[in-house]
Amino acid sequence: MQAFTLKQGINKFGNKGIQAATDELKQLHERQVFKPINMDELSNIEKKRAMESLIFLVEKKDQRIKARTCANGSIQRSYIGKDEAASPTVSTEAILLTGVIEAKEERDIMTADIPNAFVQTPTEEPKDGDRIIMKIKGPMVDMLVDIEPQTYKKFVKGEDGSKVIYVQVLKAIYGMLQSTLLFYKKLRRDFEENGFTINPYDPCVANKTVQGTQQTVTWHVDDLKSSHIKKEVNDEFLKWLNKKYGNKKIGEVKAHRGKIHNYLGMVLDFTEQGVLQVQMKDYITTLLNEFPREIGDNKKKYPWNQELMLADYMTKPLIGIKFEKFRKEIMNLKNST
Repeated sequence: MQAFTLKQGINKFGNKGIQAATDELKQLHERQVFKPINMDELSNIEKKRAMESLIFLVEKKDQRIKARTCANGSIQRSYIGKDEAASPTVSTEAILLTGVIEAKEERDIMTADIPNAFVQTPTEEPKDGDRIIMKIKGPMVDMLVDIEPQTYKKFVKGEDGSKVIYVQVLKAIYGMLQSTLLFYKKLRRDFEENGFTINPYDPCVANKTVQGTQQTVTWHVDDLKSSHIKKEVNDEFLKWLNKKYGNKKIGEVKAHRGKIHNYLGMVLDFTEQGVLQVQMKDYITTLLNEFPREIGDNKKKYPWNQELMLADYMTKPLIGIKFEKFRKEIMNLKNST
């Protein structure tokens, strides 16, 4: 699915785009994902580290317009290490091995998607005392003011010719480097409190004995697969997920039941008794169709074009130095030696 910026999305989708963006900001407000703060109260470090907010619109297969707010977390790379941002995800081997076990034991399979997973995850207290700050600009400011004028209007400021609101981020937001790890820690904690034991070889596989037999859960960020011999165990697990992560007003945990599951780009097919069949034809077809260039008379698509390895050396910066200046320095060095 092609993602559009807010301006592009509004131009393409019109009022549907505006409504989707408004609904997205409204649910962030209702979930208390951030709170506005006075710009004058920010420390110099907080101002320097403030992330810009982004919002993207996509058209779903059912023609619904969906908006997602992100933070431009690239600025965090200067002070957040990989150990604070990298999150484990289930291995392909674990998906296949658990799938074989599920097929042999003829388990009931359920795949589920946790809605708005990151924004349900509180941020951690800053180690250095500086808060996580995000800067909301332009049309998004007007949308927030329309949603809750008493909360946001007094915090609107002018900056570089644009309206801006500074907010303290209270929940993990897509784009923040640490969001995935924060959610992983929360989900793992919740599983362990529910009696699950995390597999020592794959930190995204959990097992629990229920009614004398094993329940297994694997997960990749917010996409889960649960299995047990008895269907009612998955029924209860879904109720627990909704109690923890669902919300009738904002969105409930979406679950799929049955013998065929589209999970992480793979189709897991349990229709043949005792057998797991795996295929990725749909994923590969989509990948090929989305390649950007048609080359040659056969009109085949490729993920590259003839200009891939070419660069405009006269205008593009190279490690902070224009290439032409860099070339002259190399030539001067060569001539002097």
